[in-house]
Amino acid sequence: MEAPKHFINCYVPVQACNFRCSYCYIGQKKEFDGQKLKYIYPLETMQVALGKKRLGGMCIFNLCAGGETLLQKEIVPIVELLLSIGHNVSIVTNGTMTNTIKLLLGLPDSLLSMLYIKFSFHYFELVKRNLMDEFFMNVHKVQKSKASFSIDITPCDELIDHIPEIKRIFDIEMNGAMPHISVARDVTTSELKILTKLSRDEYIAAWSVFGSAKFDYKISEFQKPHKEYCCAGNKSFSLDLISGNCRICDGAPDPQKMNFYNIYNNPTEEIPFVEIGNNCPTAHCYNCHALLTLGTIPELDAPTYAEVLDRVDKSGEHWLKDRVFEFYSKRLV
Repeated sequence: MEAPKHFINCYVPVQACNFRCSYCYIGQKKEFDGQKLKYIYPLETMQVALGKKRLGGMCIFNLCAGGETLLQKEIVPIVELLLSIGHNVSIVTNGTMTNTIKLLLGLPDSLLSMLYIKFSFHYFELVKRNLMDEFFMNVHKVQKSKASFSIDITPCDELIDHIPEIKRIFDIEMNGAMPHISVARDVTTSELKILTKLSRDEYIAAWSVFGSAKFDYKISEFQKPHKEYCCAGNKSFSLDLISGNCRICDGAPDPQKMNFYNIYNNPTEEIPFVEIGNNCPTAHCYNCHALLTLGTIPELDAPTYAEVLDRVDKSGEHWLKDRVFEFYSKRLV
């Protein structure tokens, strides 16, 4: 299998969600507005503009909304399009959009084999809304399909007392495979501090009990600035999936100043990629578990993207199926 050409972090401009989590980056800024997904360009334009020939090969398209990505079933045709033209698609979801997940799993197995779904496990909201069973029902549907998946927890201090219960739930529901742990950032601070009242050592002690390779790597990179040469803007870039505006990186203090191109306006012309070089403006890599593991800073020694996403349960079953595991084990070319 070829190596991925670009990691394209796609923003789906929908700021609506059925959850209200205390650690949510959108919620911290009180930016939920219930906005619905509206296409600006036809799918035919997207097909040409985002084709493998134009982008130079197979890419990873990571789809995440400003809220719940799958709240809009209209996202499914875009996912199908990207898969059908030969790309890998990853989707971030809270796992409760049962009807939309059903539509996704109705795609042909040949397409599902390159689909990866990242389920975010929001314990308090699942309990409050009585959606725990529905969440795991949808996870198991994906697990039984040709698609790959993982489960993440965004840690918050209030959740620490519930860690034993969460581990018990995953021991039963996921046959001993524990969730991965992210690191919550305080987006109201320019330093992008850890969103916690604990000391760094206390935070690590609390959350390392899950044995998450993703957490281990993210916390090692948190508030660790990089001035090595970075290929963000070329090997990776951010895309407003609907408007077509491209940014060098999501992590800049003022993302608008990082816009460099509209990928849909002239869909057949060569894309004028740029590279951020030695000028990273952020306190730490904004999306290190993906960008650095995939090699946007080529000289860094990092685990592979597959290693920070996969889990193996007691029966030896992997969360990442073979094709996705192989693809995510390679560095961006």
